[in-house]
Amino acid sequence: ATKAVEEHLNEPEFNVVSLAEAMNMSRSTLSRKIKVITGKTPLDFIKDIKMQHACRMLENKTVTIAEVVMALGYSDHKHFTTSFKEVFGITPSEYQKKMKTQ
Repeated sequence: ATKAVEEHLNEPEFNVVSLAEAMNMSRSTLSRKIKVITGKTPLDFIKDIKMQHACRMLENKTVTIAEVVMALGYSDHKHFTTSFKEVFGITPSEYQKKMKTQ
């Protein structure tokens, strides 16, 4: 499942239904299995993978937040920022500043 999400990171239309299709199972079966294995919903599973990639990209001091947004398939900068802050408690720009000082 992780590999399927990573192969489609930059696709804005990749969602839970797409992941279920990639895994050759129904959405409900995917939801059950992901929940049992990770304790997360499939949507949170996808978001967490994207956010981990966002962190790695933001650690590269030459990458802009706009480039990360596009690379991860977000069509809205604000939605990306909100999702990032939900997961890490800080905005992408705060994260990037923190990485620059280390």
